[in-house]
Amino acid sequence: MSGTPADTAMTPLIQSHRLADAWGLRSLWLKNETVGISGSFKDRGAIVAVREALLLGYHKIMTASSGNAGAAIAAHAARCGLDAIVVVDSNAPPHKVQQIQVYGADVRVIPGLFNQPTTSFVQTLQELAQREEAYLAFFWEPVNSAIIQGFEVIAEEIVGQLKRAPDVVIIPTGGGDHLVAHGRAYLRLWRQHRISQVPQLIAVQPEGACPLVDAINKGDHYLQYRPNPRTIASGLRVAFSGQHALELIRTSYATSHRKHTAIAVSDQDLSDAQQLLARYEGLWVEPSGVAGLAAIPQLLDRGTILPTDVIVVPLTGAGWKDR
Repeated sequence: MSGTPADTAMTPLIQSHRLADAWGLRSLWLKNETVGISGSFKDRGAIVAVREALLLGYHKIMTASSGNAGAAIAAHAARCGLDAIVVVDSNAPPHKVQQIQVYGADVRVIPGLFNQPTTSFVQTLQELAQREEAYLAFFWEPVNSAIIQGFEVIAEEIVGQLKRAPDVVIIPTGGGDHLVAHGRAYLRLWRQHRISQVPQLIAVQPEGACPLVDAINKGDHYLQYRPNPRTIASGLRVAFSGQHALELIRTSYATSHRKHTAIAVSDQDLSDAQQLLARYEGLWVEPSGVAGLAAIPQLLDRGTILPTDVIVVPLTGAGWKDR
């Protein structure tokens, strides 16, 4: 094997002007995670996963993905001479599958891969990885506890770039690792006296794939499997989220005493936000990647966020990845 995982350089934190003005916001910032080598925030986790695989002496690395995680693993594995196996659902976006294949990964299609309860899903992955003698790099902490560390760096960068913690961070959420990583990072930085506050965290899921939002709205203590997820946001098309995300929202608070929360947006909201971002700020982001922005009008109407808040929204995937 040759090479080492490519460190992702600090991604831009862009202040929105025209879009902020349109919504009457004083301070809206966009963390542009679309500029990594594979075009999504999943590059952060792939760096950690590939390093772990190399340290443990593996020659193969495997993940399951709707597209972005698979592309990130395939790209970083290619640099290091690791063989990559990426398992995808039959409804994975063709452009994302093509990207994975370009990096030389072995793509395997399992119909209904993500439309099953967590127990059977995880068992399928573990058995396949064991059979292939591959390091299992699925981007979900219950399966791989190391990868989430890569996402914590996003929060650390935001603090460094803003020179403070935001008041609110609005996060596109599928399995929940991205959300939980922010929660852990800000809490750690606050305990280290590096920031004066822990921001309010808001998870955003599509209406057709929102198991976390369902659990919050019902007051459930455990996440339920939600079959047949449907949404244009392929990266958030999940039938389940992680219990760790639910626990964060149920038991943690921002230091302003605002409650962390979760909210659902429609596919039309996602499409509208995608177009507004492109036309007002010149940024082309996939539907999954604009989920945080799509929730802002609803959050303002509800009074969950205030026009005077310092708001950060991660943009998680480039527009060319899902079109």
